Amino acid sequence: MRFIQVGVGGFGRTWPARVQRDRTASLVGLVDVDEKALGRAAEATGLAPSRCFAGFREAFDAVEADAVLNVTPPAVHHEVALAALERGLHVLSEKPIADTMEHGRQMAEAADRAGLTLMVSQNYRFRPWARTMRRLVQSGQFGPPDNASVRFAKSLRFDGSFRFNMEHPLVRDMSIHHFDLMRCLTGREPLAVYARSWRPQWSWFEHDPCVAAIFDFEGGLQVVYEGTWVTIGRQTTWDGYWRVECPEAVLELRADRVHVMPVGHPEEDSEVELDGQDAMGQAAALAEFQRAIAEGRQPEANARDNLNSLAMSFAVMESSRTGAPVRINDILEARGKS
Repeated sequence: MRFIQVGVGGFGRTWPARVQRDRTASLVGLVDVDEKALGRAAEATGLAPSRCFAGFREAFDAVEADAVLNVTPPAVHHEVALAALERGLHVLSEKPIADTMEHGRQMAEAADRAGLTLMVSQNYRFRPWARTMRRLVQSGQFGPPDNASVRFAKSLRFDGSFRFNMEHPLVRDMSIHHFDLMRCLTGREPLAVYARSWRPQWSWFEHDPCVAAIFDFEGGLQVVYEGTWVTIGRQTTWDGYWRVECPEAVLELRADRVHVMPVGHPEEDSEVELDGQDAMGQAAALAEFQRAIAEGRQPEANARDNLNSLAMSFAVMESSRTGAPVRINDILEARGKS
């Protein structure tokens, strides 16, 4: 599959090598408004100047391709995706799918109308530990999950990034991974959330980089989430710390290892062998995107499904603003309001 990558600076630097290492994919065009970033990407990939563009519409019209890899800031996702879909190009987009719920809905609807694939690279769900824990939780061997807790703590400055003045930078740009994982691991959909965000006195972000939230999921499942991007204490991994309590056992993610502890016997803590897989992370997302298109099916984290994860983020922000619980469906159904 032939890809045009839009956005090659910042996090976009990680994608070209992924595409070029995939035997079923090729990179045929690069786009970025930053001339220096575009030059670096061209040199790294070996693409000719005729395949490098400052504007994405110009690239879409000039280069024969099958799909677009959208690695632009969230505020630009909507514009790039609609232009690509209009030209018959599939789209693999970085998260979050869009900067607003309305833009996300428009993107999903445009993909449906065009009969094209729009997938969000929720690459965390393709990690070996996530596939393993999903299998264990959804197998039912320990009974249905009753409650879960997730803790994420990092200290990151993102020099020169748009994240510095983004409202709710953690919730918008990072927590979406964890919210999507909640749905992926449990197989349950969220119903409501009560949340609070804040900005510690030492924070270098303009807006709130910390959040605490309690989610109600289908089947009575409760999930407590705590996240910060300005911790001054011990940091977690990017995946965070996970604990899922079931009637017969407690499942934990520590570092990148899954542990199972039978109820009443914590001393019998055992590490689970992780499920094997051909690829993980970004590489697995890229493979899933291409396989789904070849097989004529919707991929994991397709646009329509991913709106549920995006709605969790906006519900958290709304609850933090109002101080009241927010129903997820109210966010999903409120057209033109977010």
